[in-house]
Parts: sequence; C-alpha cells; structure tokens
Amino acid sequence: MANSQQSRISSVAAQSVALHNYITRHPGVDEQELMQQLGLPQITLYTFLKGLADDPEVCINGEFQVTRDGRKLNLTEIERCLETRKKTAHPPRQAERLLYLYEHLHSAIPDGGLTLAGLRKRYADLFERSGVEVPSQSALTRMIYRDLASLEAIDIAIDRPGTGSSKYNLRQSYLPKLPAESAAAVYVGMLPLKNTVLDPAISSAAREIEKAFFKRGPHDAAMLRQHIHVVNDTLARPEEQGDVFGRIIRALLDHHPVTVRYIKTTGEVADRVLEPLGMVCKRSVWYLIARRAETGEVRTYRIDQIEQAFVHERSQFTYPAGFSLAGHIGSSWGVYCNDEVQPVRLRFSPEVARRVTNLRYHHSQEIEKIEADGSVILRFTVCGLIELRSWILQWGEQVEVLEPPELRESVISAAQAVIDKYRRG
Repeated sequence: MANSQQSRISSVAAQSVALHNYITRHPGVDEQELMQQLGLPQITLYTFLKGLADDPEVCINGEFQVTRDGRKLNLTEIERCLETRKKTAHPPRQAERLLYLYEHLHSAIPDGGLTLAGLRKRYADLFERSGVEVPSQSALTRMIYRDLASLEAIDIAIDRPGTGSSKYNLRQSYLPKLPAESAAAVYVGMLPLKNTVLDPAISSAAREIEKAFFKRGPHDAAMLRQHIHVVNDTLARPEEQGDVFGRIIRALLDHHPVTVRYIKTTGEVADRVLEPLGMVCKRSVWYLIARRAETGEVRTYRIDQIEQAFVHERSQFTYPAGFSLAGHIGSSWGVYCNDEVQPVRLRFSPEVARRVTNLRYHHSQEIEKIEADGSVILRFTVCGLIELRSWILQWGEQVEVLEPPELRESVISAAQAVIDKYRRG
C-alpha cells in the first residue's frame, strides 16, 4: 500500500477512535461540542456516527449518545441528513467500510470470527442500506481483501482462515488474558452495580465480557443472570446519574473544575463550582470530596444528589499540595468528619455476635470482650457519630451503646421518637 493511502487510512481510523472515545467519556455530548473538539464538519461527523451505529457504547436502540438541542440524535435522522446532503447516492466510502468491518469482526469474536461468505453478506447489506447497487460476489470479495489489508496496515491483527478454521477473526492478543473462571467471577461482580451510578459503564463492560469470554455470548450471560439474584438499593434513573458520574470522574482525573446543581436533603437546589479532590464509596453510595472554588472549603457531596454536572475542560485547578483523601476521611465512620474522634463501645447480643465479629466495619474495630452468655463487646475509635447512629439503629434490640454517653442518649431519643410516632398513629 502506498504511504499516502496508508497515512489517510490511519488518519481516518484515528478520527473514528477519537470520536468513539470522546462520546463514551462524554455521553450526551452536544454535536456542536463534538465538531469543535474534534475538528469535524457535520457531514463527516454524521458519516462516522453512521459507521458506529452498531457500537452499543455509541448507539443504543437506534439512538446515539450525542445530542442536538437537548435531544438525542437517532440513526434515521442521520441517514436522512446524509441522504439530503449528497446529490446522488454513492457506495460506502472506505472509512465507513473499515469501521463496519471492524465492528462486525469484533462482535463475532465469541463465534470464532466470520467466514468470507459471512463478510460478503454483511457488505451486501451495507451497500443496500446505502441505496446503491450491490457489487458482484467477486467484486465484494476483492473489496473485503483490500479492507482486511487496510486494517492490518494500521496494526489491527487479523487471523485469516487456515488449518482447522475457515473464519477471519480479530487476533486474541487484543483480548485481556483472563481464565474463563475469572471472567465469570468479574461478570458476576458487576451485577450488584446494575442501576447504580456505574450502570452505563458496567453495562458496556459486561457486554464486552459476554462477547469475549462466554462461548455462547448473551445466551450464557442470560442463563447466569437467571441463577443469581441481587437485592440492593438502586437508582430510579441510573442512566442520568451515570452521565453525571462519568463527568465527575473525568474532572477528577484532569483537575478540571465542575459546575454542579446539587439537591440538598431538604430539597433546596444549589449551584456550586467545585474542584474535585476525590471520591469515596461507602456501602454502595458514592460521595464526592471537593473544594468549593469560591471559598476554598472542602466539603462532601452525595453524587446521587448531583442533578447536573458541567466540566470546564478549558480550565484546570491546582490540586492542593499535601491533601490526602485517606487522611481527610481519617477515622470517620462514614464520609463526614464533623465531630471529634472518640472511643465507642457497643455490646452485641449472642444472636448476632458471630456476624459482627466476622465482618470488619471500621479499620479501628477491636473485639474488647466475649462475655459468658455469648455476647460480644466491640470497640471503635471514630468520628461521624450521626452516621454511626443510623447504623446502630439498624440492629434494633441486638445492640446496646455502652459509650460515649451522648451517643447512647442519641440512640435512645431516636428509638423513643419511633415509638411515639406509632403510638400517635
């Protein structure tokens, strides 16, 4: 292949990868921002998007993770726009064919790849969708060979038909080296994260594991899900929170300020410009530790209470020297550090003693005494007693606060308030 042609193909492939990566990092991005950031005219952007229509990270049920005027673009309107912009129908360009070929080879990994006949059928479908005459079988074959060579020229390794195989397949070196058992364990570990702020990223990763490691792909995955049931608190709108979560991670990694709309527990709405310093996950709930740009105060924000997030990509803040996320959280029971560190002693009944000694709820946890009746006294050195009180109340009559006195009285007051409420009812 001539150097100029190889350079052009590499450039097209690089633009496609850049577009894919930008969309997956900025789900819901406006098309104007995409064109500005990547230097693409609209017709080129739409051509690339059409080529990525089969990529579930970019297009879901015919809708792209790209917006115009606050509404997601769909495949039908993109195809209509492309049809309007061109004076006459023309065959799919090489850039579109290469994207199409790579996506179908990648999707066919669990099946060991695609035969030449399978590739010809897919190419024929592509030509039909473009509204032009489908070339002859021999012409399609020559085109496929040229496109395979073009992919190999930009270092995408393809295993061609040989002894024991009649298929073209993306080389296995492109897959992470995981034993099947490990892949299954990773997949199962993702299930509790469904419908949480991590749902969009986890769903995409799960699909990749299904394709790469499960022999029968979605069938095996569906069967596995039928035999595993997860009971967990989830979000009502995980896709919206997932977008916010992704933007915050990006701002954290690149030290960009982010403007958020935060819904306080009282329902009050507050707009804040924050400088993300770290994130904390406590009992499946994610928190953002951030410095307020206006005051320099470091505060804690529940991410599922952040309604909107806008990343200021053209600005960067200086990460505070000496700041340590672990040091900031310190001895807190949860994520809030709003009181003094002090010793806490709790007596758990024999009925739950084994359970509480088998789990480590805080890094300071110690077994102080196992009593004759089987009850156990645990000792902690913590702050954040408000969060600790909520956890204690979950144990009901199975736990007694021995110290400090103010925590004991706080638990008694909370329990009495519950009793009073039911008596009034």
